[in-house]
Amino acid sequence: MNQLASYVSRSLLGAMLLMLVLLLGLELVFTFLGEVEDLRGGYTASEALIYIGLTAPRRAYDLLPIAALVGGIVGLGMMASASELTVMRAAGVSIGRIVWWVMRPALVLVVAGVLLSQYVVPHTEKMAEARRAQVQGAASAAGWLNSYWHREGNQMVRIGRVEPDGTLREIFFYRIAPDGVLREGVRAQSASHVGNGWQLSGLRITRLLPDGSAQVATLPQRFWSSRLTPEFLRLVTLEPEILSLTNLYRYAHYMKQQGLDSGAYFLEFWKKAFAPFATLSMVLIACSFIFGPLRSVTMGLRILAGVMTGLLFRYAQDFLGYVSLVYDFSPALAAGLPIAVGLLIGGVAIARVR
Repeated sequence: MNQLASYVSRSLLGAMLLMLVLLLGLELVFTFLGEVEDLRGGYTASEALIYIGLTAPRRAYDLLPIAALVGGIVGLGMMASASELTVMRAAGVSIGRIVWWVMRPALVLVVAGVLLSQYVVPHTEKMAEARRAQVQGAASAAGWLNSYWHREGNQMVRIGRVEPDGTLREIFFYRIAPDGVLREGVRAQSASHVGNGWQLSGLRITRLLPDGSAQVATLPQRFWSSRLTPEFLRLVTLEPEILSLTNLYRYAHYMKQQGLDSGAYFLEFWKKAFAPFATLSMVLIACSFIFGPLRSVTMGLRILAGVMTGLLFRYAQDFLGYVSLVYDFSPALAAGLPIAVGLLIGGVAIARVR
């Protein structure tokens, strides 16, 4: 029985990896064709290939659920065509046990996806975007942030420039009273992160008095206590999709505490948190297809059904995500509902197989 379980798991893992390679190859080819239109200056075809290669881990991570679905359908379909599943059932192997054997290689993909998302994708995506911007002649070096607005409590803060080493330049503070009236403006030439805040240098303080006059003072230095860190400022320059799960959680909660719009970051956090269950739900649906309606159809039709189902799942999750941002309902529900539906459909279909 152990040899049979190992055989099924190895066969399904090979099919899933093969589908992942094929789907990723198609994705990279079409992406390269799109990048060809942007070739100019130093951004040559070889640079475009390097850029696409660096983004390959993120694209592979996005394709994992579909690859698991199509690979499961193909692997189990080949066994069904060779009557291997029939022999297993005749030998007394339950459908539940076969499903578990199929789930084991899916768990390998789940672990690989978590590692990619947490440790590989954030670094390769930053390298890809930085190199692309550099060769295309971007106005500022990678890691710079210009004209960033931030709010903390009753203060609006404008940061003129964030340099790659984390130093802030040309910082403006606008303190607003509860009645909405501007009370104070502060300009600092630079700021360096120290401990739990920033050491401001070269300050010019303008206080607006109730009688309409203004008082101007200067200070060489002042400490600004803030939870804003250079790391958070670096995250601002990155899309939520390429941040690691831990950075998404920390930054989304920071934005929520400051009263800022954190919906996109929470949505992406829940998508990444539920991603393992998405892969498992796709594999469960694959099993239900093979033990049900796709048992005796051609391989081409099986692959088409798998791709269409995977795309439907992906579009449903994206659609619900956009709806949650527009109508302000739970991003966890938007990310988890398609997965729950997939698990329910697959589980019910498997339970009804006799």
